[in-house]
Amino acid sequence: MPLVSVVVPTRDRLGSLPAALDALRCQRDAGPVELIVVDDGSAGGTGSFLAGLAAQGAIVHVIGHGRGAAAARNAGIQHARGEILACTDDDCEVPPDWVARLRDRLARTGAAAVGGRVVAAADAARPARLSQAITNGIACAHNDRGRSQFLTSNNVAYRAAALRAVGLFDEGFPGAGGEDRDLHARLRARGERLVYAADIVVTHHPQMGWGGFLRQQAAYGRGARRYYGRRDAQAGERSRMGPGQYLRAIAAAVGEARPEDRAALALGLPLSQAAVAWGYLRAPRT
Repeated sequence: MPLVSVVVPTRDRLGSLPAALDALRCQRDAGPVELIVVDDGSAGGTGSFLAGLAAQGAIVHVIGHGRGAAAARNAGIQHARGEILACTDDDCEVPPDWVARLRDRLARTGAAAVGGRVVAAADAARPARLSQAITNGIACAHNDRGRSQFLTSNNVAYRAAALRAVGLFDEGFPGAGGEDRDLHARLRARGERLVYAADIVVTHHPQMGWGGFLRQQAAYGRGARRYYGRRDAQAGERSRMGPGQYLRAIAAAVGEARPEDRAALALGLPLSQAAVAWGYLRAPRT
């Protein structure tokens, strides 16, 4: 079996990181796996916690420089030895067969990337649940009718050669938002295939209130400004959502939301769009 390198960027999430790593260390039928954790400038005890795991041989501990998710993932990838590179986040818990299923789906489809679905944890706060429902609605709108365009970097695996051929993640993206879309657009422009596997599900445990919801959506807007403004962007790979896609995204978000959250979603959707627009307009042009 090919070696799979799993890259996890982290910063100041010692509350959720141990559970995320425990899930990754308990994979079934995974074959050879190396677990690479990039500490992207954490304060507190994260560094000593990771150093202890590295001393046990449980992880490869990489020191980042606080330059954001894209740079942290790239730092981990630079240390990776695997033919397959998988990514998840420090507030996510993967299922026990996550590595095996992503690896096998890559082999069976011949795709450059396979990404799965992400769901908010049962105990997540309402703003976090709404955020995930909106993201999943967008994923449904982009990944319908036999095409896959929208994969998220907290539940994805790549053929390492294809990833390196397009230059990894663009470290110019401000924070977490848009860097995965940009990478996947570059893969598609190169003729590579993406596959969305809705049956491969990761559980997300974000600590998010309404302020965090708005900050996250604004960050998505800043990322979108860079995504659409790249001078080397190919228009066919970066077309904006049309009215039909927006309607499908809204309908899918409503379907994703819990019944008790649907009234709040009626407020969350316009708030999301306003924050995205604010972030987009405030972002520097590229």
